[in-house]
Amino acid sequence: MKTHFASFTDLEDLEQAPCGTWLGEASELSGDWAMVDCRLCKKRRERIIAAAADEERFIVEQMGDMAAFMRTQG
Repeated sequence: MKTHFASFTDLEDLEQAPCGTWLGEASELSGDWAMVDCRLCKKRRERIIAAAADEERFIVEQMGDMAAFMRTQG
């Protein structure tokens, strides 16, 4: 099987790689592009990186909102 890119660490419930490929029991995941041999992941690399960056920005924004809320409550 191919090694797909995965930018996140919680892989337990992951059924589909960021490239859109459904994962099987023999599928591998890596956060290191040097280990990735899925041609679809490599082709979509820029989009996958951009999507991961957007998700990270959203998480940081959400954490900031939560911190601001907690400051007003305490």
